[in-house]
Amino acid sequence: MVKVLHLTHTDINSDSRILKEMQSIANMDSNINVKGIGVVLEEEVHKTKNNKLEIHSIILKSRNWRFLPNVLRHTFSLIELTSKMIFKALKFKPHIIHCNDTLVLPLGVIIKLFSGAKLIYDAHELESNRNGLSNTLSKLTLFIEKLLWRFVDNLIVVSPSISNWYQKNIGIKSTEIIMNAPILSGYNLDVKNDKSYFRNKFNIPDNSKIFLYIGILGEGRGIDLLIEAFKKTDLSSHLVFLGYGEFKDKLVDLSKKYQNIHVHNAVPHNEVVAIAKAADVGLCFIQNVSLSDYYCLPNKLFEYAFAEIPILASKFPDISMIVEKYNLGKCSDLNSESIYTAILEFEKMEELPTINKNNLYDLSWSAQEEKLINMYKNLIENISKEKK
Repeated sequence: MVKVLHLTHTDINSDSRILKEMQSIANMDSNINVKGIGVVLEEEVHKTKNNKLEIHSIILKSRNWRFLPNVLRHTFSLIELTSKMIFKALKFKPHIIHCNDTLVLPLGVIIKLFSGAKLIYDAHELESNRNGLSNTLSKLTLFIEKLLWRFVDNLIVVSPSISNWYQKNIGIKSTEIIMNAPILSGYNLDVKNDKSYFRNKFNIPDNSKIFLYIGILGEGRGIDLLIEAFKKTDLSSHLVFLGYGEFKDKLVDLSKKYQNIHVHNAVPHNEVVAIAKAADVGLCFIQNVSLSDYYCLPNKLFEYAFAEIPILASKFPDISMIVEKYNLGKCSDLNSESIYTAILEFEKMEELPTINKNNLYDLSWSAQEEKLINMYKNLIENISKEKK
């Protein structure tokens, strides 16, 4: 029996990427036992029910100590997380430790030293240069990565540019790029699966194009730029925001003032692709607030693609590469005028670009899963050889 342990500082039950990876590995072989240890979050998120995976969640009290400076609170969270997870992890006696993000990397190294397990570092972003991270925390994260790099057996990243950055700035590792692609077979494609859903719900005219934003309604997502563009009176298109976050109340107020701006509640992961089919164009704008954002390939890019609607996205290197390679739509500079001009171009099209999901296999979870499974097979092979 090969034991695989996933460690994370997030809530596994609401983290679609970790759930997908755990399930893919569990399905590899009946002799693989996959366990996850994560954290209970109090945020309003949609949880995925899964009775097949063994998932343990702990409560981190130090995360709520808002009276402390961020660096101190981050340090206490790291200590509390490690102390609460370590005994569960050691008791499991894993053969492979899969660390999701930097916060659990020190714990993963400790368990590796005690158990002799192989260690996978799964960087969901460019961890030391991401949105919301202070300069001090950024330096601390990079220090931890460099300090513990020699213990990492395999690296997983989410985009080619992030892979290049790690290899250049920290060191060469056996690396796989596992993109945040959706599992199409798990999507409820019958939910609201008709082109008239948004039109009926928000009373949008048939001759108006619908631009859809999916994701967190917060800073760094280009939301203010989109609002400025759609405030212009000569646009006939409508903008629908679908998600949750700190901007939601503000957007609801705006929707009462502007007839072409609408807000839809967040939906479970398995309904996103189906509901996106009711839009005409998907919006994938990320602002250049960190290197991680500049190099990102967000979930919604793939969700729009598999909903078979064209995309209007940020003109960033990895996003542009995907949009151009698979003819998914247009990329725009990040200012309201450029976005407005791109929207007008879509408005003038009598027929929108056609997206055929049958040509997008390389972007699917099935393709990502193949890379993940091959990585695990190689690790398991090496473990077997070392035992002989």
